[in-house]
This record gives sequence, structure tokens and C-alpha cells, in this order.
Amino acid sequence: MRFRTAAILLISTVGWVHADSGPLSAESYQPELAKLVSSFLTYYHYSKEMVDDKVAERAFDNYLESLDYNHMYLLASDVKDFQTFVPSMDDDLRGKTVKIDKPFLMFNRFRNRVYERIPAILDMIDKGFDFTLDEYLTIDRSKEPWADTVDDLNERWRLAVKEQSLRFRMNGKSDEDTRKLMKVRYERLLKDYQDFDSVDVLEQYLSAIAHAFDPHSTYLKPATKDNFDIDMGHSLEGIGATLRRENEYTIVVDLIPGGPAAMSGEVKPNDKIFAVAQGDEEPVDVVDMRIDRVVKYIRGTKGTEVRLHLIPADAMGDETKLVSLIRDKVMITAEDVSKEIREVEDKDGNKHRYGVITVPSFYLDSQAKMKEDPNYKSTTRDVRKLIKELEQESVDGLVIDLRNNGGGSLDEAVELTGLFIKDGPVVQVRGRKGQYRVLDDPDHDIVYEGPLVVLTNVFSASASEIFAGAIQDYDRGLVVGDSATHGKGTVQNVIGLDSSLERVLNRQFEDGVAGALKLTTHKFYRVSGSSTQLKGVEPDLILPSPSDVYELGEQYLDNALEWDVIDRVNYTNYGLANSFVEVIKENSKKRVDQNREFQYLREDNEAWRKRKLENRVSLNEAVRAKEKADLESLDKIRKQARLAAMSKTPQDVEGGLDEVTITDFVLDEAVNILYDYDRATRGKFVASNNLKKAG
Repeated sequence: MRFRTAAILLISTVGWVHADSGPLSAESYQPELAKLVSSFLTYYHYSKEMVDDKVAERAFDNYLESLDYNHMYLLASDVKDFQTFVPSMDDDLRGKTVKIDKPFLMFNRFRNRVYERIPAILDMIDKGFDFTLDEYLTIDRSKEPWADTVDDLNERWRLAVKEQSLRFRMNGKSDEDTRKLMKVRYERLLKDYQDFDSVDVLEQYLSAIAHAFDPHSTYLKPATKDNFDIDMGHSLEGIGATLRRENEYTIVVDLIPGGPAAMSGEVKPNDKIFAVAQGDEEPVDVVDMRIDRVVKYIRGTKGTEVRLHLIPADAMGDETKLVSLIRDKVMITAEDVSKEIREVEDKDGNKHRYGVITVPSFYLDSQAKMKEDPNYKSTTRDVRKLIKELEQESVDGLVIDLRNNGGGSLDEAVELTGLFIKDGPVVQVRGRKGQYRVLDDPDHDIVYEGPLVVLTNVFSASASEIFAGAIQDYDRGLVVGDSATHGKGTVQNVIGLDSSLERVLNRQFEDGVAGALKLTTHKFYRVSGSSTQLKGVEPDLILPSPSDVYELGEQYLDNALEWDVIDRVNYTNYGLANSFVEVIKENSKKRVDQNREFQYLREDNEAWRKRKLENRVSLNEAVRAKEKADLESLDKIRKQARLAAMSKTPQDVEGGLDEVTITDFVLDEAVNILYDYDRATRGKFVASNNLKKAG
């Protein structure tokens, strides 16, 4: 349920928590653990970089950013002191006597600044604010100068807390409720920092070092590794979503196909979680809460209800939404591929039928396959079955929908490609020493020979990019979608560190203390020799997309590995798509320019660009109220236009205007492109209905 007034959060104020935690320092085993991580990165990471001055500088920036991303706690003098650490940080990890005192000194200074800050914030909350003044808050301060004085910090925080208070007011909270909520938020933030221990600090620091090599390498403390193991290979009882902390919010990164969050259709990547409720209980405000605690609120017993209070990723004002989910046992391969049939009517009134197969992930029950179970589950087996069903329904072409498919089994990406080509290489995998292996189509059958469109977006990553890239290189079909796929063309391996640490220290630990290192070891390359890293796969036909303004691809991640090219391998060019692209592109452009939903999307994108450029938000309640009213009016106008296009009125829709939904206009256009492709290639494909089982 999506709405513009959030549910009232009634949470009583907790008592004041005294900031009496002493400074943290490293445990006796942690310097050797840090050296171990540094050594593994040096000897096994794909980049072949060493932990040297350049890496130390990037690691320092990463660590400082992880402490105070928005420059709201530390003073310029603090940062100046910290910068004197940089030249020796790499040496500290390489010497005979390893030292990791500097990251602890930085954390302790930062935490003291937090302790100093909270009383001032609570005082601001008690005094209240004047919302009639024309004041503005800078949204992203990460590139702004550090504050020179405490007074500068006080002013930054006055504006920040005022904005948070105004958001509560705009969502219907009373001043008294707002004060209670805000006090709970910051008292909890203080408690969270008091609960930090040396393991938390070390994870933050070693991850900063790993991120200096590339954004997908990271250090996992024991508890984080347990969560990672759940995500990678096992099941959990929860909602099926990957989360991360970004500034004060917990952000939805992606959704596990088949999980309650994905199945709801209401939770989207980049949604911000600001409160969580258990069943009918009162919601708990989770802004500024440690992510491990947020996860504990969200996970729970199968069959129980959790309610998420969200700020939608595409919200341009004070819009929020409430989503009720029933926890379930979530398996990464829980959602199977699915099919549907779409129709396109030509100018003579004839209807043409096209199949759409949605592939949410590249899943494989590897254990069942190893046991030679004849009914083991896999993406390729399921797609093969659906193609046969579509053949029986006489469709004229096929769309493979890979939107939001973050990857999965590499073998499945290769085998799925094999359904559409006779034989040949699909992907090249290259190691750090330049050695590479080529993965080939494992069989010589073509299951589908007709017109093919592959639909992608910026969330199509890894295995999805291998499939889309191969279809494009073989000129076997058209790739359609965002300006590029995600651009994750790297392979990560997870190395457990407990045995290595025990061997180095010549001692055993009762419980695992070392955690694990996830590091990048290989890169993917297309058969044409082009890497899928950074640039992703650029579609043959690009459609307008929100990703144009959200900057979500690999290219926007710090320290991402570079795009490069290696030698191509021999493969067949089927010549089935490229020669028709320009005509099809011209027809698509005409439709997109006339399509109401694409027009709305472009308008929203332009509004986002303007807001991002301004990088500020008004703190005047009247101005914000007008902005909110304007957005509501615009939303109402758009819904009325959608109804008018269907020759309907609000009275014709159950629930009225609020329940008018947006159709999947991107998929609609992909099917129209397939229709144009089908018409342009009549006679070029073998089977009369364009579907043929080879052999």
C-alpha cells in the first residue's frame, strides 16, 4: 500500500544513555589477522596490486567515508590529524610487527564526536523549529568541506534535524510525537556506538582496505560471514531482501526471487526503510539504527507478519508507503521462470502472438544434479519446457525478460545461451595471471530458432550479462533495455581465515574469530573479447529508464576494475538481427515519443536531475506543502489520463483513482519491437511459426 501520509509511530522516549564507553583497542590476534587479509589481497586479487601507498590512500578515504560520509561529526582539524597517518598505514601492515592502532584512534575520535553531538541534537529537538523561515538543507554533503568549528557543525545539525522534524510534520505527526520519535532515534544512535567493539572496528577498516582493490571485495567478520552463508547457499526465514546502510537509512539493495518482498511487487531496490513493525505491534523507528539490528527486526519465524514503512526509491517529496509481508522460508532459487503471451494488433486488425519468458535468476539445484536426479531444477530446463509450451500455442517470437536478474549460476548462463545457438563458445573467464578458459555450449541442439528479443535493465548483472552479450555477439537476437546492464564482470571467491590465523599464531580458538575475505579473482569476457566489466552490455535499442538519473551501474562504484579487451574466439555470426536494427529503432522511437508513460518517465527523470543539481531541500513548511500538493495533483492527473485512455472513469475501478496502476509499458514496447523484428525477418527463420525444435 502506497500513500503520502505515513502511519503514526507511537514510541515512548527511552531514558538518557550516558556516553561512558572507553576507547577501543585491538585484540591480541587482530594485527595478525589484518596482515593475513593484506597478504591474501596482494597474492590473490585479480588486480595484482599490493598494499602500498596508493592502496593505503584509497583505503584511508574509504575508512573515513565509512565513519562520516556526510561530514556531520568530524572537524577539519580531526581530518588533518588523520591524514598524517596515511603514509605509514601500508607499512604498518607489512612490517614484522604489525600495527593497527591508527584505525582505532580514528574510530575513537569519531565516536567521541558522536558523544559530543547527541546532547546538542537533543537540545535542538526540545527547543523546536520555526518552519516559516526560508532555509535550505544541503542533501549530500559528502563533497562539501569539513566543518572548521563546533559552531559550523551545530548549524549543519540544526538544519538536518529541522528537516527530519519537518518530514514528520508533513506526514501528520504532532509536535509531541515528533519530539519523542526524534529523541528515541538519537539516543539509540548513541547506544549503537557504545555497543561497538573491536571486531566491528576491524571489519570496517579491513573492508575499507578490500574496497580499495575493487567494490566487490570485502572483509566479513564472523557474524557477517554467517549472514553471507545464508544468502549464498542456504535458506532463511525472512522477507528475501539484501540490505545495506546508506547515511541514516537502511536501503533495499536487491530482492531474492521468490521471497516475500519480491513476490509482493511493492518493495523495490533503493527503497529506504524508516520503520519496522511486527504484526499488529507498534512500528519501531529504524533510522540511524545499525543494520544488523534492522535485520533482526525484519527476519523472523516463517508465517509471521512484518510491516515495512518505506520511502520509495522514486519518491520526489514526502511520499511513503506501508508494505505488509508474511515471512517465509526463502530459497535463492525459490522463484521459477514464468511465461505469458502478449498480442500485437496490426493495421489490418490481425493479432500476432508473442511469448514472454521471465527469468528472475540463473538458478541450479547443483546437489540434485550431482546426485544425477533426473528432475533437478535449473533455469535452462525450465525455459526449455516453457518454449515447448509456447510452440504448442503458436507464438511468432520470444522475449527473454532479464530485468532485475542479478545473476546466479555461470553454468546456467552458458546452457541457456545454448538453447538459441547450435554450438560454440559463450564466455571467456580470465584469471589474474592472464590464464583463461572458454566455456562452450554443452550441446548441439537449437531449441528455439525464431525472432528473439532479450530485455535488460541496469539491475541485469553477471550471468545475465553473459547471456545477453553472447546473444548480441552471435547476432542471434536484439538486446533491448536501459542504456547498459550493470557492468559486473568479475568473479568473487570467499576464503575462510580461521585455519590460516590459527596456523600463523600456533593456537586454536574455541569459536571462529577470523571471519572470511571475499575477493575478486577472475573477470568475464564476451566471445568478441570485450569485457562485461564496468560498461556492461549496451543494448541494440535503448529505452528511457530511471537508471539514467539514479547512477546505479558499476561505473559509479569507487575503485571498480577497468573495462578492457582480450582476443576474440571463433564463433558464428548468425546475421539475424544487426541488419534490421536501424529500421526497428526508428519505429520504436516514434512509439516511445508518443507513449504517455515514457513521457511521464522522462518528466520524472528531468525533475530528478534538477533536484540532484540543486542538492538542497526547502525547510519552509508552506513550500514543502505546496511541493507535496503539486506532486499529488500531478499523480491524480496522470491516473485520470490512464483511465481516459481505457475509456474508463474512477467509478469503473474498484478502489477508485488511488488503485489505478501503471502497466508494464517497457515490456509492451519490447513486444512491439519483437513484432517489428518478426515482420522484417519473415522468411529468414526456418519454421513457419518461427518456433522449431532442432534435430
